[in-house]
Amino acid sequence: MTINIKLMPDYCSYPLWGIDPDNIGDINPASLPLSKKTIKRLEKWAATYDEILKWDDPASSGFATVEEAEKFEREGLDLWHQLREELAPNYEVRYFSQKLRKVINNPGELMAKDCLTVNFNS
Repeated sequence: MTINIKLMPDYCSYPLWGIDPDNIGDINPASLPLSKKTIKRLEKWAATYDEILKWDDPASSGFATVEEAEKFEREGLDLWHQLREELAPNYEVRYFSQKLRKVINNPGELMAKDCLTVNFNS
């Protein structure tokens, strides 16, 4: 049986989320069969997102520049690709795109719309 998870940042949480009815909530990356390098990248990506939180006015939180937001999105897409490789075939990994404001189920959705480009070879 395939386990469904989503890569999505949220403040003060792990960026991986169980989305099956019996597995809801954030998931510690160290509890998954991931490389140490991927776990470190996930932790860094989550920390980057935490850094944009404005505690005194959370609604105004966000990246200072478009370039920072684009860099964050590219890293998220790269991580998504890496997670799909490392966790296959037992996990199906989805990605919540901050740029598109929606869940992406497979890379073909991005390529078909030509709305995002990312180098998956890094």
